[in-house]
Amino acid sequence: MIETHRPMAGKVCMVTGATAGIGKVTAHELARQGATVIIVGRDIQRCRQTVEAIQRDTHNASVEFLCADLSSQTQIRRLAQQFLVRYRDLNVLVNNVGALFTLRQESIDGIEMTLALNYLGVFLLTQLLLDALKASAPARIVNVASEAYEDVPEFNFVDPQFARRGLGAYPSSEFGNIFYALAMPWAHPAFRQYAQTKLATLMLTHELSRRLAGSGVTANALHPGLVASQFSDGNGVYGWLMRRYMRLRGVNVDEGSATSIYLATAPELEQISGAYFVKQQIVATSAAARDEVAAARLWQLSETLLNT
Repeated sequence: MIETHRPMAGKVCMVTGATAGIGKVTAHELARQGATVIIVGRDIQRCRQTVEAIQRDTHNASVEFLCADLSSQTQIRRLAQQFLVRYRDLNVLVNNVGALFTLRQESIDGIEMTLALNYLGVFLLTQLLLDALKASAPARIVNVASEAYEDVPEFNFVDPQFARRGLGAYPSSEFGNIFYALAMPWAHPAFRQYAQTKLATLMLTHELSRRLAGSGVTANALHPGLVASQFSDGNGVYGWLMRRYMRLRGVNVDEGSATSIYLATAPELEQISGAYFVKQQIVATSAAARDEVAAARLWQLSETLLNT
């Protein structure tokens, strides 16, 4: 049956990390509601397959993809340039991409991978698309965060890239991951760095809401829940353990995407900015997430890491 009620018709939406999990479901629903949807992923074949599936399921031909590794500053800049050449408007930006890495890795730019992908890429892509969002106002920035941010008391400006050695450092091999998996799974350094990037995402969301006040562009964040998805793929034994736990305790991708979709589409949220949502309800964030001085410092650090 072809959908006749399309409340997002005429809107242009970008969803990152949209070839799997809650990003894919979010993109699918935006397309079903009539939006022009640009999905972003790093694998061209998966992007193509996702676009074809969404077009087929929603009877919406206005679904396209742009391919980029969002841990690479060069690829993010190219992605933004390609988008701005093709499209005049951007009404909704859903920064959904994210991952956790149980062995410390660095991006092509020499940035710790969790920070590069989960936060710094979000910061850069949002900055590059801000003019398009402002020109399309009312427009929305939707940042997928996590309640994991509560596990860190404040952003670590001394060691933001978790380069420490010795006690508390990342394991140097898969054997270290096996030890954590068997002995103390939730003490893994990867979780602390993941939590830090999600705290940074909330700090960025609050700061964007302040800087964009009066522009017609809102910025909100959300916790999707513990989602049983492909989030932990590629992390060996530890990733296997995480997948098992998520399947037992987590929500499915449809439930996990509900708040992202709500923030992207709900008419009643047009004037709401700087808020954090859990299960489609506003929840207060920690003092660390709301710290304006720390947020300004994080903004400066981000610009330094990006050489801007």
